[in-house]
Amino acid sequence: MLVESIIRVGKPIIHSDLSNEQRIRWLTDVDSENCKNFFQNVFLIELDGEETDYHYITLGFWDDKSFFVDKLRNKAYPILYPQGGIPLHAQGVYPAPCYLMYNPHIKLMKKPEEFASEVILPRLRSTVAYRENNEGQLMSLAARVANIIASNHDSFISEEKQLGILYIYDHTLSIYNTMPERKTDERFYWIAESKLKHGQHLYIDSNKCLDGIIESKFDEAKKLGYEKNAISTFTNRIEEEVSSVYNKFWLWLSPTWEMPRSIYWADDGWTNGIKIDRTNYEAFLYGSQFLKQITIPISSSILKEMFAPTMNVEAKKHMRSTSFEKIYGAPIILPLFSGDSKQLYGKYQRMLKNDHGNSESEIHLELLAGINKVIPETDDEHRLIIIYYSGDLSRGDVHIRMVIEDIIPSVALELQKIVKDLNRKYIVDINKAFGSKREENYRTRSLPAMLANAYGSGYVWNTLQTVFHRQPIFIKRLYQSTSMKLNELANKEDHWGMLDELVFHHAFVYFYREYYQRVLKTEKEVKNMSDWIQILEKYHAGAITIDDLRTTEELGFVTGLLLKQFSNSYHHKTDKDYIKHRVMRFGSKLTPEMVWKAGVMRCEELAAQWEMKLAGNFYRVLPHVLLALLDADKQNLLSKNKDEFMTAFWSGHLMYRKPIEEV
Repeated sequence: MLVESIIRVGKPIIHSDLSNEQRIRWLTDVDSENCKNFFQNVFLIELDGEETDYHYITLGFWDDKSFFVDKLRNKAYPILYPQGGIPLHAQGVYPAPCYLMYNPHIKLMKKPEEFASEVILPRLRSTVAYRENNEGQLMSLAARVANIIASNHDSFISEEKQLGILYIYDHTLSIYNTMPERKTDERFYWIAESKLKHGQHLYIDSNKCLDGIIESKFDEAKKLGYEKNAISTFTNRIEEEVSSVYNKFWLWLSPTWEMPRSIYWADDGWTNGIKIDRTNYEAFLYGSQFLKQITIPISSSILKEMFAPTMNVEAKKHMRSTSFEKIYGAPIILPLFSGDSKQLYGKYQRMLKNDHGNSESEIHLELLAGINKVIPETDDEHRLIIIYYSGDLSRGDVHIRMVIEDIIPSVALELQKIVKDLNRKYIVDINKAFGSKREENYRTRSLPAMLANAYGSGYVWNTLQTVFHRQPIFIKRLYQSTSMKLNELANKEDHWGMLDELVFHHAFVYFYREYYQRVLKTEKEVKNMSDWIQILEKYHAGAITIDDLRTTEELGFVTGLLLKQFSNSYHHKTDKDYIKHRVMRFGSKLTPEMVWKAGVMRCEELAAQWEMKLAGNFYRVLPHVLLALLDADKQNLLSKNKDEFMTAFWSGHLMYRKPIEEV
């Protein structure tokens, strides 16, 4: 269950040495980019008995037309940004009387009666600090606040759009304290100098503020379900009170959704599905906030490789990287057993900072999952979870694309080494073999991009989970897609496009072989680039025998070499490309049978007709190829393995390099 994993993330954070200031920053929106402009207009109303006074504060400064919030003071403002719904209305539960004011609210401040009843009163009703007050007391309080603001509205209301914060400092509330001096304190955070108590300064008690934040969030969860003396889903024992798992920080479950809950549940009956106790709910809050902080979108270049059409080269070429909906990824690391929470929290801190060195023991998720995050050195007593989703989390408009659980760190590291080795060295050798000038191949830069290009975008999540879970993968689909794309590009005479496809093909074959060898600990009989180069050298030496043509791929590769050598001489005599002129007609699909009958079988006839001076190796290899093609046809291999044949054929055709002495 995803909620349980998030709770397990949150527990080490609760028990960590995280300061109150950091906790408030985690559990409120004081540092949110969405909220920074609200600090331009702070309306601080001070209440003491029958006395009332007004402070107008700009909590920050302007620099180059941008407003910057005062980070030393904003921690004393436990604001919560609305998640979904209509932000002008009171939403959820407030830990302290500190409310965001939108432009319509500020313009309404000129009308104290309406402002008190429509804006202040609904928020006071939903404030933890005022939960013991009755309706009359709250209305009286709202009126006092509205009246003093209205009497000062000329000093701050303008025609321009304005945002602000209404902050009520009521000396009767235990969440506040006054002190005779202004000082920096780990527990009490300075708000302003008092106007009602001479020589006193106004502070908020961070301990009680945090209690209020947790209480406010738990109260929000109760609105979708609440029971007393019931068994918690997460402790499996009777708890004093349990609620639903509704969490505005992490809107996977929204009250507006119908699908996640049974038709037999009432709107406030979500505890019929999951019940959470207060202690675990607090961990759920911290865990979800941590997850939000490490969640980042997959880069647009990787998304294009993952979801652009892979079977149509032209369509992919014209797809823009901005054409794809954003997909977000978040990694979770969990211990298999209850361990050292301090050590685990240290890993979380490093993940937040993306702090890493060059250690080969770190897991670089950009390579493995398309997420620009690094998992610090982790042993196999932990497991990784990777979550992918799209949509707007703040609105509860979330679509889970994939949750990959139980990833063993050592498996992830081995996959990482394979991808690194491929991109650092092996792909350089492939490019060199084909004479490709491309220095970087986006299709091999990350595991998701590579799998998507090999199997198609419809299989990307399934195959990604498959390799992380050490299950077999298959390569036939790769040959099918490569053969199809090579035919399309050959018809368009797109030489460099064909090289790109073959470079990727052989790169993935390398990954396939290494995956089986290093991760699954078994061998797969596939040829690497050094094997093909060895065959190429034997071909030039005229040393190819029937034993070198046993498999369909070997036969296709040598046939490609043979026809390329012949094509060079044919072009020298006729100024035409042999494959295009004699074997392949425009728009046709080149098949092994066409290569054999329209290509190889006519070589001797045309060589004599045009008096071609072909090197001796050609005539030594040609009869072996003809016999092998005939034998393969009898076994129906040319039809059965046509994709393997054609992919290898084009590989040989494009790898062939004319020796200096050859005419």
